[in-house]
Amino acid sequence: MAALTVPYIYPVLTEPLHAQSFEWKADAGGFFDNGEYSKTDFGYSQTMYGFRFSPEVGIKYKDFSLFVGTHLLTSFGSPEYLDKAYFTGYFQYENEHHEFLFGAFPRKGLLENYTNFYIRDTFQYFRPNMTGLFYQYTGKNQFINLWMDWTGAQSATTRETFFVGLSGEQRFKWFFISLLGYYYHYSHTRPVSGDGFVHDNGQGQIGIGIDFSERAKHLHVMRLQAAFMLGYECKRDHQTPVRTPMGLVVDLHAQYWRIGTRTLYYYGQERYTAPTDVWTNTYWGNPFLKSKSYLESQWYVEFFKNDFVEAKAAFVFHLQGTRLGTQQLVQLSVNLNGSIYGKKEGKERGSRYRFNFIGADQQEKAIDSFRNKK
Repeated sequence: MAALTVPYIYPVLTEPLHAQSFEWKADAGGFFDNGEYSKTDFGYSQTMYGFRFSPEVGIKYKDFSLFVGTHLLTSFGSPEYLDKAYFTGYFQYENEHHEFLFGAFPRKGLLENYTNFYIRDTFQYFRPNMTGLFYQYTGKNQFINLWMDWTGAQSATTRETFFVGLSGEQRFKWFFISLLGYYYHYSHTRPVSGDGFVHDNGQGQIGIGIDFSERAKHLHVMRLQAAFMLGYECKRDHQTPVRTPMGLVVDLHAQYWRIGTRTLYYYGQERYTAPTDVWTNTYWGNPFLKSKSYLESQWYVEFFKNDFVEAKAAFVFHLQGTRLGTQQLVQLSVNLNGSIYGKKEGKERGSRYRFNFIGADQQEKAIDSFRNKK
């Protein structure tokens, strides 16, 4: 009688293989932002109070990923159950030094070196996506990024609008030089309606500073920078003069333990001086810069912060010339993507829950690998 042979089942070792994997992300943020500006030239007091939920799912292969998801945004007190839903869908390439994004992707974490002199808070809350592309190279002592954000698709009722931006930093031990700026194009509808003119503006700065962050226990941030800021404002009506306002910016960011400040001071020529009927659409920067002198000083407390939860409250002083405005902030952020399971060399590991798709050739390589270890 022939002996019954039971085949040996070799375990499939998926860890060293570059298999496809299923990824997921879930980000949420709540905000309360109360601005009281009646004593300033801006004069537009407003309270913004809402919640955003942003789930995503995707497929990753080696350094390449495809994600799809949404941002669901509600403003508390609104009669609508859901105020806005934004589509998210993008391609991502990321390795140790390079990151490239294309499509409609979350802006969170990408442009954090831009202060609200360039992109004010309301756009951070209510325009959570960038729609275009973003590329960043990160080295040992430097980074540089280039990005494009397409904010308006031309139609009979919508003007064509987009941003192009560039920023970077080079470090020399405690010292650094930085560059950042953007150009904003505000075209017209098709067919042409409204004032019928194209508007352009740009802001840019080059600065030098010192950075003593993490040089002492509990000293999380200590950066001081002085920068020259140049603007460009153009209405293509062949009558309005082109303006290139110039000024000086001093930027202090310091945090010891859980208490910190971010204080910005501008002195120079007035900015954002376009006519009122197009101002809110053509300028995304801080409207208080319509003054020769402006101080913004935010003092904050981080109640809680780790890889997946951050809670923060702040009080902000706005001094426009001699006129004072105030702002109170409470922000809560929850990030349930791979970062809650730890990080590797500053990069997120990705989701803990993965489904690996392994082809027959990969299975054979895994079995050979196992045999060689026997």
